Amino acid sequence: MYEVTYAHEPGRQLAVVSYEARPEDIGRKAGEAFGTVAAYLARIGVAVTGPAVSCYTMGPEVFQVASGFVVDGPFEPGEGVEPYRLPEGEVATTTHLGAYDQLGKAYGALRDGVVAQGRRLVEKGLMWEEYWSGPEAPPEETRTVIFWPVEPREG
Repeated sequence: MYEVTYAHEPGRQLAVVSYEARPEDIGRKAGEAFGTVAAYLARIGVAVTGPAVSCYTMGPEVFQVASGFVVDGPFEPGEGVEPYRLPEGEVATTTHLGAYDQLGKAYGALRDGVVAQGRRLVEKGLMWEEYWSGPEAPPEETRTVIFWPVEPREG
């Protein structure tokens, strides 16, 4: 059901709002962050050039999250919106089609697929999701692409 592939992340520039959240609160807080970022970028005349993105670093109780949009380059931060750069490097990726509350299945498949291919995920680092359908999309048509950095190949 889930195909695991590898890609090179070039280190894209994002405009984000950063926050802490428990897993059950991320959806609501991400929605608020996307609204804040979109409104601010429109006000300062900066175009959104890619999908909505949420970046996660897992903690024992809460996640450190940055949610926003891909932009072309530098911009003046303000109103809680700040620049954020995705790390450049190799990532494992898979696509989830369905409700957000089922994303855990995609993460499990990504982890299993990477291990089956003899690779290792960067466990303590950043992972992110790109959202390719809006909040109005029915759950069965909601498309989320997951990215998780992998350790360099040995040898």
